[in-house]
Amino acid sequence: MSANTNTKINWDPSCLRLKQNAVARLQVGTRRGRRPNPVRGKFIAGPVDVAWICEASRLGVKALLVGLALWHIRGLRKTDTFIVSNLMVQDWGIEPDAKSRALRALEKAGLLTIARRGKRSPQVTLMVRNTPDRDTIQKLSRKPGDAV
Repeated sequence: MSANTNTKINWDPSCLRLKQNAVARLQVGTRRGRRPNPVRGKFIAGPVDVAWICEASRLGVKALLVGLALWHIRGLRKTDTFIVSNLMVQDWGIEPDAKSRALRALEKAGLLTIARRGKRSPQVTLMVRNTPDRDTIQKLSRKPGDAV
């Protein structure tokens, strides 16, 4: 022991207390699984075939909702053919059996074709009829006398 044994040490336990921002970082923890989509809100990228949507609405509410989800996925994938999993339509409030029934109804109406792949998610191709391509839109938007 040292010679100064009768000197009192002032020890303050508050010096061990964590700062609030450190506590907040610890409470977040580590995340596992899929990362959240960077897009906060849902959107449907156009152009959207309104006749397609109107025809889907005649098949029922779930068929319309599945149709809107398909147009949403089409806008994300930028192609008319894509795979539709149960997770993709789950955010839209669509259960797997309702998705299957709606896809069958939309296929029967001629709005899409389905390539079934056994127990895997089906591959869907939207039958887009009235949506012009980019060249047609540019041609239609030109005024007479504009340089080509």
